[in-house]
Amino acid sequence: MAERKNKAFPHKSNRKNFSGSHIHRKRPASKFSNDENVIYVNSKTHIKAFLQRCNKLVEKNQEEIIIYCLGASIPKGILLALQVCERHASYKLHTNTLTTVVVDDFEPIVDDADYEMQTRNKSGLQIKLYNTDTLKPEEEIK
Repeated sequence: MAERKNKAFPHKSNRKNFSGSHIHRKRPASKFSNDENVIYVNSKTHIKAFLQRCNKLVEKNQEEIIIYCLGASIPKGILLALQVCERHASYKLHTNTLTTVVVDDFEPIVDDADYEMQTRNKSGLQIKLYNTDTLKPEEEIK
């Protein structure tokens, strides 16, 4: 029988079904930076914890706060950025979309099965909050 491909979702045909013979483990996405002013939003941590962390960075007069969020945590990242901008009027935001490749591991349960890996793409969002008070006006041209 010919392999059935879904034209609306061509990437779905690449997915393998390892339900009975493997354990599906998702690797965490790679981080872009470990700087103090970079915050990685996830869906498990409460938004108040991220908001407190942003407020500490604002109190330290951080010029720029960078927020990364992937997949289901994108709405939480947007909410966080908007709340910081609402509470601190001197901060403005700039957004960039991104796509990150993540790897899933399929560990065998039975002896006959092999270790498998599968890559997939996740959508993401980078939000830069920058302090407009620290921006210097351009010097006059002489």
